[in-house]
Amino acid sequence: MDSDNSIVISAVLVEKKELCYTPAGIAVFEARCHYAGQQFEAGAMRKIEFDFTVMSFADTAARLDKVELGKTLDMKGFIAQRSLRSSKLTVHITEFKIRS
Repeated sequence: MDSDNSIVISAVLVEKKELCYTPAGIAVFEARCHYAGQQFEAGAMRKIEFDFTVMSFADTAARLDKVELGKTLDMKGFIAQRSLRSSKLTVHITEFKIRS
């Protein structure tokens, strides 16, 4: 199996925390997004709806912090633990655009 870890997803920004900074001064953005759509699985369309956490760092974090709640984002990134001491998976956003 390929070891590539990448995700491309569109979802609505539904909640965001206040932008914070690491001790090194790097911006950290944390939020919750909501996905609703349909996927083809086992010969049929399946309705899918869920919330997931996202985070981003540096310039991308500062840009995401300016996005209004309720906007749909087209995101690219990868899935990883929230931190070294956490087992919770989070989508780390490396690129995004606001869907118009």
